[in-house]
Amino acid sequence: MSARTPGYSTGLELVLNAAEGALQILVTENGRRRCFEEWHEPNRATELLAPALRDMCAALGIAPSGFRRIGCVAGPGSFTGIRLVLATAAALRRAGHARLASLDYLQALATSAVMQRGLLYPAPVMVVTHARRNLVHYRPFCSYGPQIPAQPTGPVELITPEEALARMAGAPCHVCGSGLMRNPRWFEPEATGRGPAGAPDAVVMPELVDPGAPALALLARHGDYFPKDIEPLYVRPCDAAENLGELAARQGMDGEAARAELQDLLNRKPESAD
Repeated sequence: MSARTPGYSTGLELVLNAAEGALQILVTENGRRRCFEEWHEPNRATELLAPALRDMCAALGIAPSGFRRIGCVAGPGSFTGIRLVLATAAALRRAGHARLASLDYLQALATSAVMQRGLLYPAPVMVVTHARRNLVHYRPFCSYGPQIPAQPTGPVELITPEEALARMAGAPCHVCGSGLMRNPRWFEPEATGRGPAGAPDAVVMPELVDPGAPALALLARHGDYFPKDIEPLYVRPCDAAENLGELAARQGMDGEAARAELQDLLNRKPESAD
């Protein structure tokens, strides 16, 4: 009697997300969840992530260098949260042998909507997240059922809430993301069971502002993993970069010189092969 051939194994897998209001850490092994923790402390993610990850690994009896794959939610969202996740993943990659995958935050939210509502193909899902005052990140998706990540049908756009509402009009769709609650003037339903004015057939899900663990696990399972660091997905301009001239002047520096130095730093090739 021949021995059974072992099935495909993903090994220990870590998923990190701090793209918006929540810090989320998910650990799976061979596709099965081992641990999931979530903190709604957006101003404390930097001090929470490393200790929380250390304690989780200790409780599970695994080494931080033992992860085979790390799924990193690369944006769009909080500049600080995205940098924190990507820097942590880069450090873990150097400490062990993990490969990294870039995960789309808006896709994680769309997939969560599909899973929560049991949406089948070809149900449209739109994600609207807060970017800054009077601006939202917007991206449309199509459901392929709860076993497959929702697939984008258009690019990520930085638009006004009014423009997002116009995209929702015309056909039934499910809409989720922090942009709904942050802009109630545009997205508040007209009546129970109805969508907002201008998009009455839309099904708004203002409570869905953080991706669920099942959606994060599904995206990670379908991710493309490589032995290199992940580039952040920034959509809106950085506030500090936009205001660099004014900030430099406050420090007694020349604004144009500061902008030129920033461009040099951004375009300079890294010295490390990693």
